[in-house]
Amino acid sequence: MSVCLWLCLCGAVSVFGIGTNIVNLIVFIRQGILSESVTASLAGLAMADLCCVTIMFLYSINFCIVLWPPPGLPWDPLSVVYLAAGWPRIMFTRVTCWITSYVALERCMCVVLPFKVKQLFTATRSICVITCIFVFIISSYIPIYYTHRLGNVRDPITNKTLVGMVLLDNAYEVDRIIRKMNNIILPTLFLTVVIVCTQVTASRLIASSKWRKKNATSGYQSNSKSGGNELQSQGISNKQSDCDQVKQKVVSSVSSVTHLVLSYFTFDLPEIENGGRYNNLFWAIYSLDFLLETINSSINIVVYYKMSSKYKQEFRSLFGMKEGSS
Repeated sequence: MSVCLWLCLCGAVSVFGIGTNIVNLIVFIRQGILSESVTASLAGLAMADLCCVTIMFLYSINFCIVLWPPPGLPWDPLSVVYLAAGWPRIMFTRVTCWITSYVALERCMCVVLPFKVKQLFTATRSICVITCIFVFIISSYIPIYYTHRLGNVRDPITNKTLVGMVLLDNAYEVDRIIRKMNNIILPTLFLTVVIVCTQVTASRLIASSKWRKKNATSGYQSNSKSGGNELQSQGISNKQSDCDQVKQKVVSSVSSVTHLVLSYFTFDLPEIENGGRYNNLFWAIYSLDFLLETINSSINIVVYYKMSSKYKQEFRSLFGMKEGSS
């Protein structure tokens, strides 16, 4: 099962994701990354997703070498995959999570402070925030690469020297700390931000909708004060229709919750790890987790096209599609 998920599904979905995220980047560049905060945020999200699916594609290829290593291979394929693809995949997945929470916060401010959101969230500030997210998350993995290195190791089976992973004395402690921070603490904070922002956004939109329906059915003519309220509700509606819950979708939540549950479940159970007592269960669980994360980073183009009129218009223009075509 895990072999099928890794080699077939993850590989195929990652190829699809590479194409869709390249299209997303082109569309956002054509729109002007510096034109709006949301465009800058989603361009950063597309870049992080592109890194995720590209590494997943390489991971699938290298997994073939892990399962069926060619004779005379001068390196340990599992060690190389672990350092060259394993940790970078998690790294950019965390970047995606935090850009998602930033987009969720921005969308929440669109309905809470509709007249101030453009002053609070400028394109320049969004680029700075996203750059800081990339730098912070990538920097947090430096200790891993300091304590886990590639070097010459002796293969006890073939009695040959191969390029493999060399661990420092404190490698296990560093690995445990990094996993706890990036697999448990940060994802928990991310989900909390997304859930709170989504709840606030939904409640404010429902209240605004009820207010409009109430005044529409009563034939109420707005005065200057109510006109301000109506203008505010229109601002909320327009903002929500153009740059809506883009990344706040079911697949993202399911992927994040699944990974978080698995991290909680396996953190204090060393038997569930590669080479552990439940090695097969480990690979089955994490292959499913990888598949969900790959899907999450690949299908944004569908969400953008369905929910954003600006994206849809630019997408059609990019591919020379007429307005009436589907």
